[in-house]
Amino acid sequence: MNNSKGKVYLIGAGPGDDGLLTVRGRELLAEAEVVLYDRLASPSLLRHTADSCEKLPVGKREGFHSFKQEEINALLIQKANEGKTVVRLKGGDPFVFGRGGEEILALETEGIPYEVVPGVTSATAALAAAGIPVTHREAARSFHVITGHTKEEGIPGQFAQYAALEGTLVFLMGVSHLEQIVKELLENGKAADTPASIVEQGTTIRQRRVDAVLGTILETAQREQVKPPAIVVIGQAAAYHMHSERLPLAGLRVGVTGTEQMTNKLGAKLREQGAVVYKAPYVRIRAREEFRDQMPIWKTYAWLVFTSSNGICIFFEQFYSAGGDIRLLSHLKFAVVGGGTYRTLLQYGIKADYMPEEYTVGALADGLASIVKPGERICVLRAAKGSKELGVILGQSHIRYDDFPIYDTVIDREILERLYEQLPVLDYLTFASASGAEAFLQEVQRAEEFGGTVVCIGRQTQEAFAGRSFRTAAAECHTAEGVVETILSGS
Repeated sequence: MNNSKGKVYLIGAGPGDDGLLTVRGRELLAEAEVVLYDRLASPSLLRHTADSCEKLPVGKREGFHSFKQEEINALLIQKANEGKTVVRLKGGDPFVFGRGGEEILALETEGIPYEVVPGVTSATAALAAAGIPVTHREAARSFHVITGHTKEEGIPGQFAQYAALEGTLVFLMGVSHLEQIVKELLENGKAADTPASIVEQGTTIRQRRVDAVLGTILETAQREQVKPPAIVVIGQAAAYHMHSERLPLAGLRVGVTGTEQMTNKLGAKLREQGAVVYKAPYVRIRAREEFRDQMPIWKTYAWLVFTSSNGICIFFEQFYSAGGDIRLLSHLKFAVVGGGTYRTLLQYGIKADYMPEEYTVGALADGLASIVKPGERICVLRAAKGSKELGVILGQSHIRYDDFPIYDTVIDREILERLYEQLPVLDYLTFASASGAEAFLQEVQRAEEFGGTVVCIGRQTQEAFAGRSFRTAAAECHTAEGVVETILSGS
């Protein structure tokens, strides 16, 4: 055992949307050897960790206490005493009713070094996401954050003071005690017609806002079956609905699957159009080390062919790590499948010599068959489970080629599991590859809980859904932009 103590980082994971994790938090996750995490609204945050990182779920939910606080403290101390870099990933901000202070005191008692990384608290972020300004010059010049729970499982008894406040009252974890909160505020003089709202699962794909006034919010919450996690907001600010309805996809909920690169790119473009996006980057790319160790003899080829941006990035990473010199490729011509791969190749200072007008593997193969000169040999660099169509067409055209699978696609089951849970609320679900679609369809019964429209980046991906009950559409232009245009045309 390493006798030197490790260090613990308490990181605020934010209110639920994985885009609201801080840059510092993401950097430290990449360095972590152990992560103790709450049941996050977005478990995809764990994708920022190394494959070797030990990931331990210790989250507490109402009615589901997997770990007591004392057990979490002890586990933090144990892992740090093993000399490891430990991240404690907590929802929201560690010090806003997150019991982060208790964990810090336990670490200090044991002499363990630590750092606190603030997070975006749901006390303000969930309200903003729901269109409620927590302060406003004409409605609320202050706001007050109050816990709906205490250590004794009750709520604070200072309602005479709360009722007299003119600012916005924000009750975290207050739904379970909503009846008492309403009763105490009314009895202590708060007007029954004071605007009131409840924001359920704020900033997530399941966000919902329920509006009423103080006198009727309990009845409304019961009728709408509001459940935790939710925030109760009372005050004039709750009368505002600051949401733009002018964007074409406003209010639509879209699930985006694929690699992290694709979900980030497509998710950003959908948000620009007003959509609420749930990113599920359950497809991971893993380079094949054997390719780096057994590089082809480049002078035997006339063409390098890429069928994806991932293939380009992995090729150059492996090429340079094996001691490659770009001059070894100077005699080669380059072919790519479409605009995205063309732009990725350009980032490495190389312009593609050929790109088909239609961005498909079949069109790429047909085009190569018409321009490759007799005697020229092709090197195809692609995914291990990529389409076989390229090789079939080249073979039929009697073109000599070698096929090198340089990376594998690996499915992150935890992220996929959480996607299944979100299906009932999604209007659209996008797929950027046949392999991603096939992984989704492996659990047929759960997949069929989705009743919206499946939008595929191309017809080959769409074919994975053939013979099933899904409503599907395929983008005419096989790019992220094409997927957005398909959703726009159907919305």
